Amino acid sequence: MGKLDNDQNQKFMYKGFDFSQIDFLDMLCHSDLGILMTDHQGILVFYNNVQAMIDKLDPSEVLGKKITDVYKYNNDSSTCMRVLKHGRPIINYALSYRSRNANVGNTIHSVFPLFKNHKIVGTICFVKDYNILERSIPTFLSPKNNEIFAKGTEFTFASIIGSDPRFVDAVKIAKMAANSPSPVMLYGETGTGKELFAQAIHNFYYSKKEQYMDINCAAIPESLIEGLLFGTVKGAYTGAVDRAGLFEQANGGTIFLDEINSMPLSLQGKLLRVLQEKKVRRVGSLDTIALNVKIISSLNKSPQDLVVAGEFRMDLFYRLGVIYIEIPSLRNRRLDVEELGRHFLQKYNRILGRNIKNISPEVIDFFWNYSWPGNVRELEHVIESAVNMTGEDEKTLKLEHCYFINFLGKKSDSEYDSGSSKSNKNTDEFSAGYFEGWNTLNLSLNQSSLEKNTIIKAIEKTGGNIAKAATLLGISRQLLGYKLTKHQLRQDLLSIKQRST
Repeated sequence: MGKLDNDQNQKFMYKGFDFSQIDFLDMLCHSDLGILMTDHQGILVFYNNVQAMIDKLDPSEVLGKKITDVYKYNNDSSTCMRVLKHGRPIINYALSYRSRNANVGNTIHSVFPLFKNHKIVGTICFVKDYNILERSIPTFLSPKNNEIFAKGTEFTFASIIGSDPRFVDAVKIAKMAANSPSPVMLYGETGTGKELFAQAIHNFYYSKKEQYMDINCAAIPESLIEGLLFGTVKGAYTGAVDRAGLFEQANGGTIFLDEINSMPLSLQGKLLRVLQEKKVRRVGSLDTIALNVKIISSLNKSPQDLVVAGEFRMDLFYRLGVIYIEIPSLRNRRLDVEELGRHFLQKYNRILGRNIKNISPEVIDFFWNYSWPGNVRELEHVIESAVNMTGEDEKTLKLEHCYFINFLGKKSDSEYDSGSSKSNKNTDEFSAGYFEGWNTLNLSLNQSSLEKNTIIKAIEKTGGNIAKAATLLGISRQLLGYKLTKHQLRQDLLSIKQRST
């Protein structure tokens, strides 16, 4: 996530306009956001009036001072220091802090690295104050209007965490879909949050006081699913009783058909008839029941692939996918990984009675370079597991707590990256080798030396070629450079290069 190259920059800039003549600094001074900038050491070099108002500080008191001297937190809590360390932006990060005059700030930070000739020279931080936000949001849009939960639900759109543009677009479409009676289809890999989206749609203004019913089509035997959906009458088959189906129970509200691609083709045809006629007939009955129900369905495989494979009816796809929402996988929204990790950390602090303040840079490095085949659900399980491994007095989540990572490292990122080919044998060996020898009792003693030895093997195998070594290890070149410095391997790298020549 480094500096955009020239070709990428051109996508966002019109070549015929001279941007160098614009006084951007004046704009930053008069922005309605708090804005501060640091140099490469974390020294504050810009601090606008809005930020001064949020902190209740005089700019002359803070300019020229290190940000960790102005605000009371350690380097890992400082968003600017983390961005300087990793070279990656942090977006929409909620932060409580205390400034040097003891004023407490409750803010949302978005911090971006500043580059010159591909080298980090500083950061720029945009700050939104909760108090200002609360005053500026109209009453009718206040989240308080969204606090009513339908029976059987626990999520609203306030529960959805993420700032990645593709993910934000998905949320916007979902909010528009909430005010429409039209069917909604959600597509996303396992663990991306399809059920969360379905509940949020139901609880957002539309029918939030009405019934919400859901069924996992993959978990119900084929012989039972028809009766569960449409209901039964006594005598329809051996053991049948008079029972309303889920469609009937959800009448006036919402029904969520999870993993509908698991539904047998024969039943797909019956469901299509129900959708077309807006009526349902219990199994074994001649009477029909009029339906007024919002239908949300989900797929965990590409609808195009399912239709081509003959596993999903095209006419049913058109009927259910009037509003189609694709939820991106976590590996395609890496900007959200750290934000989600810290969100789950706070959640399990509350549940497990811990008071962990930070996630170590080494853990964040791993999170950024792992492919997350289980998506957000997998990330949550990793955080829950790690919090369980911490002591009551520990304040930082470290790699030694993440014994679950022992299982995560056994597949390389490239195997999951969209558009990329399967990883080669050597990459798989190194990805697995990184974790070889770890155990649940003594991770802290082994991890550092294992990482160091694995890196040495990689650079020896590639003759000191950094790019090839990074590919072999399945990590970015920037991350490998950081690890070379961390383990003091620069001199070893030079020696290996000299031996290779």
